[in-house]
Amino acid sequence: MCYICTISELYANIMKPLLLKVNENSASSFDLRYEKVAYFDNPWHYHPEFELTLIMKSSGIRFIGDSIEPFEEGDLVLMGSNLPHYWRNSDSYYLPDAHSKAEAIIMRFRNDLWGTPLLGVPEMEAVHHLLKRAELGVHFSKKAATEITPVLTRTLKTTGTERLISWLQIFDILAHEKDYRLLSRKSFGGINPKIDSGRVDKVLAYIQDHLAERISLEKVAAVANMNKTAFCRYFKQQTNKTFIDVVNEIRVQTACRLLVESSADISQIAYECGFQDIPYFNQVFKAKKTVSPGEFRLGEVKVGVAWRGFIQRT
Repeated sequence: MCYICTISELYANIMKPLLLKVNENSASSFDLRYEKVAYFDNPWHYHPEFELTLIMKSSGIRFIGDSIEPFEEGDLVLMGSNLPHYWRNSDSYYLPDAHSKAEAIIMRFRNDLWGTPLLGVPEMEAVHHLLKRAELGVHFSKKAATEITPVLTRTLKTTGTERLISWLQIFDILAHEKDYRLLSRKSFGGINPKIDSGRVDKVLAYIQDHLAERISLEKVAAVANMNKTAFCRYFKQQTNKTFIDVVNEIRVQTACRLLVESSADISQIAYECGFQDIPYFNQVFKAKKTVSPGEFRLGEVKVGVAWRGFIQRT
């Protein structure tokens, strides 16, 4: 299965994510489950519930609102109500003879789980602010994931008041965690995304089909049946990103995956991802990742080894 094509499949519906119906459990005020599957199969979707996702095993690319980033073991994200999201596994998980499994602990709960009065008390102020930040998606550090993992694992086996106490413990830890990033921008999508989605689909499909090539703004604007100025304005309105930002971001995220999963030379990876100028590739990569491709590869390998060691001990 082509990795770039799978991104195209996502973007074919990026302006109209599916509404996911979360199963309700009369015995619990929130849904908590351990998932072990061949690969994550939920489409680009949203739901009224908040969601906390901890990736135990697997890797791929993660879409949260208008954020596009790679994910791996130890990825911990909190998302607010109705924020579109999607985890797409790496190519190897879709092969007929694949042995790897995708594993995650997923918690979903309604905003009114505790009610407005409780969230308004002074002791819950930090949690209240955390839930507000979750509107944009919050990505936590590996340190936080390490601290949360045994608590989430233990909570899977709890019931009654012990389960609620565990919820409070989890969110007390996250609410006081200082090492986090917000993922999406405040607004997402255009004014009439469903009406305009056909045009956006054509443009994004063209980008994906030609990602390894030089992508001409003139050609893409022609695909959208617009002049360059109107197209740039329109594309920014619809996706919250400039055209070149989207192209470079997908190229860089694809390069990240190849840097970790293959031993190919960095210049070869750059060419495969559509960068014909290596200095420009290094410049764009560092601007988006704050490190060079070589530093990223070395750092991700070291972090991955350390995290796998932690998983084996728990």
